[in-house]
Amino acid sequence: MIDVHAHLFFEELLGRAGDVGPCLSHDKDGTTVLTTGGYTYPLGRIGTIERPADERLAAIDEAGIEIQVVSSSPLWYFPHIDADVGRPFARRYNELLAQWCAPSPGRLKALATLPVQDIPAAVDELVHAVKNLGLVGVCIGTDARQNLDDPALDDLYSACEELDVPLFIHSVVAGVDGPPGDPRLRRWLRDVTLGYPFEETVAVTSLVLGGVLERHPRLDVCLSHGGGTMPFLLGRVRSWVRTGTGPIDIEEFDRNYQRLWFDMHVHSELSADLLAKVANPERLVLGTNFGGWDSSTPTEIEHLPVDLTDNGRRLLRLP
Repeated sequence: MIDVHAHLFFEELLGRAGDVGPCLSHDKDGTTVLTTGGYTYPLGRIGTIERPADERLAAIDEAGIEIQVVSSSPLWYFPHIDADVGRPFARRYNELLAQWCAPSPGRLKALATLPVQDIPAAVDELVHAVKNLGLVGVCIGTDARQNLDDPALDDLYSACEELDVPLFIHSVVAGVDGPPGDPRLRRWLRDVTLGYPFEETVAVTSLVLGGVLERHPRLDVCLSHGGGTMPFLLGRVRSWVRTGTGPIDIEEFDRNYQRLWFDMHVHSELSADLLAKVANPERLVLGTNFGGWDSSTPTEIEHLPVDLTDNGRRLLRLP
C-alpha cells in the first residue's frame, strides 16, 4: 500500500513565520499546545512535535504500508504571510522534508510546500524541490487563492504539468494566517471535522466548474478526505449544471470530475463505498493522516474492489 497523506512538523521552524509564529506551550495538565497565528490546536501529551524517520518506518511496517508520502502540516502552509517570510520558510521546510526521507528514499517520499502568495517564487521553489531535492510532487492548501480556478495559479499548474508531478490539495483552517472563518466552527473542533470537508467541497467545484482541468489537460490533482462532501452532494450540483445556467455543460462537468484524484481518508466504509461509486475508481488512493487524532489504516478500505496501490504508483509516477 502507498499512503499519500501524512504530515510532518519540524521544531526548527518554530518562530520562523514572522508574526504568526508558530509556537508551542503547555497547559497545566501537560497538554502540548500549538499556536499558529490566530489558531490554537491541542496536540496532546507529547514531548516533541517531531517524529524520527526510523520510528515512522516501524509504525508503517506494522500498518502494512510500503511507501508513505509526507508533507507539511496544513496549519503551516502560510499563503497569506509576507512573501519575504514565506519564501525562506518554504525553502527550509522542503530541505527538512528531503533530509527526513533521505535514509529510506524507496519508502519515504515528500511533497513540496510553496510560497503561493508569490507565484513566480512558488514555481521556482517547486522546480528546486523536484529537481534538486528529489521531492515527488507539491501540496497546497484550499486557500491558496479564494478560488482555485483563479488564473493567478495557472503558472503553478503549468509547472506541475511540465515537471510531470502531481498536485495535492489539502483543506485548511480559516484564520491561521488569513481572514477568520465562521466563529461557530471553533467549538468542538468543528473547524476541522466540518470546516475541512467544506473547504474541500468548494475546491472541487472550483476546479471542475472553473475550467482548471480543461486549461491544464496533463495536470493530476489529488484532494484530501475524498473531496469533502462532494460525493454526497454530487447529484445536487449536477442537477444545477443541467439547468444550463452554469459555466460548463454536464458532459464537461462529468469529464472534469472523473479527472480528479481523491484520497480515501473518509473514516467510514459507507463513505468509502459512496466515493468509489461516484468518483473514478482508477483515481482513488490511500490516505491516512498517519499519527494524527484521525489516523486511519488500510484495513478500513481493503474491502473495496479498487487497486489503490497501482493507483498510487501512477499518481506518484513510480515504477
